Amino acid sequence: MSAVYGAVASVGIGVGDHLTRGAADRVGVRLTLASFFFVGIPVSAVGALVMDSQWLAADIFIGALTGIIAVTSLGFLYLGYASATAGVVAPPAAVIGVALPVVVDLARGTVPTITVVAGMVLGMVSVLLITVSPRRAGDVRRGFSFGLVAGIGYGCMFIMLDQLSAASGFWPVMAQRAVAFAALAAISIGLRKPVFPTRAAFRTIVHGSIWGGIGAMFFVYGLQHGDLAPVTVTGTQYAAVTVVCGIVFRDERMRWWQGVGLLGAVSAVALIVAG
Repeated sequence: MSAVYGAVASVGIGVGDHLTRGAADRVGVRLTLASFFFVGIPVSAVGALVMDSQWLAADIFIGALTGIIAVTSLGFLYLGYASATAGVVAPPAAVIGVALPVVVDLARGTVPTITVVAGMVLGMVSVLLITVSPRRAGDVRRGFSFGLVAGIGYGCMFIMLDQLSAASGFWPVMAQRAVAFAALAAISIGLRKPVFPTRAAFRTIVHGSIWGGIGAMFFVYGLQHGDLAPVTVTGTQYAAVTVVCGIVFRDERMRWWQGVGLLGAVSAVALIVAG
């Protein structure tokens, strides 16, 4: 059942990623992410209150640490995008971010069924197919390295979130959003740059942050009530949702292997849920 929460999370995160990506194209990554995390604070606070979450210091600390990791990982990801094409940077970030939690979960003694194992393998392959691109430009080695570090950061963040107790609910998510926003705001102030974008762009980011925040809460809920590996694999299929949104709303082109990846992502989720 926990894999279902991961699947729902992938929809929220994927739609949120699509909306915020559009804003980032207009106003830049720093302003977009600062606004995204800022709006995520009240969104996750409402979720925590609705779920009657408990304020547990240890879990709040873990959530705060993941906020730092989130900003750092995103920083490396976009440094990679500045060094090479997305086809170089995104695949290692996506695959390592999924594979690391799976390896850790198996090392801890989790014994999934054959069906779940097949779904997880198919899910990792699908993420690779969806994110890969034949375009190669810029410093390939540098871009790949940044993507690899970003993937390690994402994987570590997922593993840390898996340590949260169910009783703490969504307060750790609020702590994550608050720390991430504070870090980005401090960078903006240090650079003597604005913290927030124009009102029009901010409205778009609000919608993206609400979708992303709901997705993040479903993801954390799945981790709190299930196993790390299946929730992570189903949750990270958000890349498929982002691709579909790009095709429908941005007239982006889907290559044949991305189509295979989309079918694989749907099949992977079905296998994991069925298992």
